[in-house]
Amino acid sequence: MTNRAVREFALKNLPELPAKAEKAGVKVLLNIHLDPAHKAMLLLDAPSAEVARDLLFDAGFMHFTEMEFYLVTPIEELIQKTVDVPTVY
Repeated sequence: MTNRAVREFALKNLPELPAKAEKAGVKVLLNIHLDPAHKAMLLLDAPSAEVARDLLFDAGFMHFTEMEFYLVTPIEELIQKTVDVPTVY
């Protein structure tokens, strides 16, 4: 964190994430830094995509230059759903 503003923001706001997540009813399952790409990744268990999105904004993550948001499905669940989908090709 060579940028002073980013460093100050991170040191102040990142420790507050667990409390903000709990207040929003969100579980933080994974909070890691991807080296050397210098990217962070959060895996959240939230009541809805909107709740997860709002937490990211409330926690200040919109200040970073790139933020990607994905919905995920456990592989086991995906396999069960695939059984009911017809083969196209």
